[in-house]
Amino acid sequence: MAGIGHKLETKGVIMTLLSLVLIGTGCEDKIDSSVVNPSEGKTVEVTLNIGIADEEDGTGASASPTSKAGSSSYSGSAFEVVSVADVQTKSGTDIPDQLYNLEIWQYNESGNKIGGEALGNVTIGSTFTASLTLATGCKLLLVARGASTDFESLSGKTLSAVQDLKVEAKKSNINKIATNATGNGLANMTYYLLLENVNITSDGKIESPTGKDVRLLLKRLAVKVQLDWTFAQEMTNKGYTLKEVKLCQVPAHYRLVPQTEKTDKWGDVYPSSVAEFVDLYRLTGTELTDAKGTQTVWIPANARGISPYSNSPYYRNKTNANPAATYAEFVVDNSEKKERLYYRVYLGGNETDDFNLLENKNYHWTVNINNANYTNDPRIQLLDQTPVESSNLQPTSNCFMMRPGTNICFNPYKHEAGTNGWNTELTTGAIIQSQKTIDHVEVLWQTKDAGTSGDLVMGYVIDDNNHENLVNLTNGNDINSARIHVKVPVTNGGNAVIAAKNSSGTIVWSWHIWISDYVPVGLSGDITTINRNKAIEAAQNATQEGMVQVYGGISWTDPNGAFYRCVIMDRHLGAIRAGMQTNQLDGVRTFGLLYQGGRKDPFFSSADGTTNEAKTIYNGNGVEVSIDRSFSFTTYQQTIEHPLAFCRNDDAMANKPNAWNGDKAKTIYDPCPQGWRVPSSEYLNNANQTAGGYDQRDGDAKSALFAGFGFSNSSYVTAKTNSDDLLTPGNILYYDGTALHEMSEGKNKSSFPGSGYLYIGGSGESKENNSKKSAFFPGVSLREQASANYRANNSNNALYLWSSTQNNKPGNMPFLEFNQISADNTVAGKVNLCFQLNDHRIYGFSVRCIQDNIFDREPADYQADLKK
Repeated sequence: MAGIGHKLETKGVIMTLLSLVLIGTGCEDKIDSSVVNPSEGKTVEVTLNIGIADEEDGTGASASPTSKAGSSSYSGSAFEVVSVADVQTKSGTDIPDQLYNLEIWQYNESGNKIGGEALGNVTIGSTFTASLTLATGCKLLLVARGASTDFESLSGKTLSAVQDLKVEAKKSNINKIATNATGNGLANMTYYLLLENVNITSDGKIESPTGKDVRLLLKRLAVKVQLDWTFAQEMTNKGYTLKEVKLCQVPAHYRLVPQTEKTDKWGDVYPSSVAEFVDLYRLTGTELTDAKGTQTVWIPANARGISPYSNSPYYRNKTNANPAATYAEFVVDNSEKKERLYYRVYLGGNETDDFNLLENKNYHWTVNINNANYTNDPRIQLLDQTPVESSNLQPTSNCFMMRPGTNICFNPYKHEAGTNGWNTELTTGAIIQSQKTIDHVEVLWQTKDAGTSGDLVMGYVIDDNNHENLVNLTNGNDINSARIHVKVPVTNGGNAVIAAKNSSGTIVWSWHIWISDYVPVGLSGDITTINRNKAIEAAQNATQEGMVQVYGGISWTDPNGAFYRCVIMDRHLGAIRAGMQTNQLDGVRTFGLLYQGGRKDPFFSSADGTTNEAKTIYNGNGVEVSIDRSFSFTTYQQTIEHPLAFCRNDDAMANKPNAWNGDKAKTIYDPCPQGWRVPSSEYLNNANQTAGGYDQRDGDAKSALFAGFGFSNSSYVTAKTNSDDLLTPGNILYYDGTALHEMSEGKNKSSFPGSGYLYIGGSGESKENNSKKSAFFPGVSLREQASANYRANNSNNALYLWSSTQNNKPGNMPFLEFNQISADNTVAGKVNLCFQLNDHRIYGFSVRCIQDNIFDREPADYQADLKK
């Protein structure tokens, strides 16, 4: 697959992913092998003369003929979109008066620093010297950090560390620069140049691999985007108003060295699909009026490739665009018709297939909104403001699995796990409790369908006080006929939480909407030793867009095992993908959501497998929302009223010690969908441990969910976490995003989000990504108990899974831990695998739901005990 650079070159535009400017006297494309110089490593004084590259018209050579002519072939359509080719005369005033805080750093092929220095302020075009190291095939990075130095000094950093540096665009001094600034007005702009393969010669020259001198021209880091718009008088006459203009899916951060990602469909793109994208502006009211039809801003580069599917302006829509491409959106209302229209314009190098916004370039787009004929233009979307009503009645649980493009309704006062089918937090079974009558329902939060980019998975609400087009309450004061109606649009899936409020605005209950094509099917009928295998096969074949699984331990394979008549989901609760993935976005989609032990409401995990608190959840208007870390909990009831607040108080959780009820029946606080539950598991006390830290007693193992994990003996259960418990398991492999590794290889960690552990001891033995014979557990890490922060040192490496079992400490619960031993503090190639730990319920861990058929288990005395 050709990369962006190659694709753009065929369009007549030269562009390099790392902004390499090699202007010489005919440098060849081919890079010759360098000859090792025995004098390498010596310091030489290199004479430099550094300039600034001319700004480029973003339309440039890749523009379509229509945009160059300044008119659209779709004149007279509902709206016209014109990419304007600005003709500029370069006078030298569009550059800063000098290079502020210039640094030049030299790296070897591995990215380790081998030379360079900070040079301070330098006059553009002046001749000066810098101390570099004699070397061939090295990398050279030149950065003028600007007078206000948004970026810290690069001194002492490896090239990889430089790549990790980022500056939030909205808060940067770059974005405060006037877009028409010249000379000293550009003092705070950052300029840079990365030379990927050059030689530093003994006579103090910088040469290309072919021996040609290299001219040093720094490029402006920021992209300039000008958006102009008109709103036809005819639209106003017909009752339409322009309500909002917004610039969406802009990279949140500037980076000196972009983090590129290889994709099959788009080639090499940057930033990566799991980077943070934000709305740079949303103009409404006075701001929109004062803009007077134009807005010009600085933004970070967003290279989203060339689309072979977008061959005309008409097809330049979300179906054919990269999910993370930057776009402008115009929101048009007609209050009389109760109609809202969204006109979307994807920006880039032309009006058809180029979705790139590149460094040192200026882009100018004009949009003319002519009429409201949305039916014939796929770039315009109608927001249906009709209150949603559905006849698709579903049993009530705390999680509803919905396929994209579907609708449901349910009775909010009922619960499949409640006493006689009622939610006892809201009703007595006969009447609605005081202050629990539902007045209205809201979209509390929702994700987008491509991480921090893409479409909202529930869509836009009508306004802050009216969410009825997405979630609608009917007969809220009638315990029997009350219904909440929910619809979700066609997207690539995600998660949302909807909340029911009383007339005082207090949340009385909330529900998780898990939007995915995944439809798991459990075992049915009376399961015996004769028909079990066929029942498992039938359930797996009936499951859609995924798999249901069984594990290989004695608790699963013995007829008296706790899970003999169960299957378990192939993914974490809230995950949109399962199994080993090969791209970052799908890797993150395996994470699912995180839960505090005993709570029904989820929290998001990580947008990119790191501790970066990227915005990944949004309200009904598409505005970012965050975890509430400030609320002080004192009671369990408050966890119901504040589903987005992270509880940091053990005592509040201890008020409901059996919220998930262990081996007893499923409760109304269980977060799993109808027919599924948080799995219970026997946990092992220290007094029962055998030598080596493992317990082999059949009685415990038959009730232990992860019996046999890490062992050839299916009755073995891990029991503690000290150094005696380090395993080199044969039925667990580590996946690093590229390949599977035996634990004995000592593969300790990966930066790939979606790395994790493959268990091959299920219904077969396979080292393939075969979901019928193996189960994958992504290294999701956790949220800390005291801060709610995502844990850094375990990201992509450790997994924590709750059980529903309660121990003798009301504030604690047991859980499973996969935690591969990292090279910096323990033994490489080992794994800390245990299910005996009892820790604070206020951690945020993953959940994997199991089939809820607890009362079908044998023997009879066990059933009787469970029903007590």
